[in-house]
Amino acid sequence: TWPFTIGPVTIPMPNFSWRRPAIQRHDVHHMLTGYPFTLRGEFQVAIWEFAAGRYPHWGATLLLLPLVVMGLFWSPAAIWRAFMKGRGGLSLYRPELRDAAGRLSLDALMERTRVEVQRHRAADVAAFAWLILESAAVIVAPIAAIAIAVLASPAGGIRRFVAQLPLAFSLRQCLRRSGYPC
Repeated sequence: TWPFTIGPVTIPMPNFSWRRPAIQRHDVHHMLTGYPFTLRGEFQVAIWEFAAGRYPHWGATLLLLPLVVMGLFWSPAAIWRAFMKGRGGLSLYRPELRDAAGRLSLDALMERTRVEVQRHRAADVAAFAWLILESAAVIVAPIAAIAIAVLASPAGGIRRFVAQLPLAFSLRQCLRRSGYPC
């Protein structure tokens, strides 16, 4: 497992088989882009990777997409700059660079992955907007599915739903204190 930390919350995550080959290249991306190994740097590297060439596994995409919207709340301008930097670069996830991280020096990798940054075009703005929509959908979809399931359940369904939650004991206590008949 590995610790997935956001602010004061740490969630132990399984080290999925698709993640193991990606993590080394992801860490090299931090060094190539100059983005720090911090939460802020994770936002920036995630955006850069989406623009420069994402890891070709749906699990990686689902794991990193929420960082796009989270990064926008942190600093929209910095996220846009990271996206544009990625649009002008090549990630080590690309097939032609997949093995380069293990055999080339950092300077040689910088040379191979850097492409001239161009002024933004309409295509860049459209790609950025689409990435934001994908990110928002990944965040909203599970919340909407739960809300629909709760609202569509028969009378008393909300109480049954709350009773089945892992935190049901403390939620039931809170509801009782507020006068809700559990």
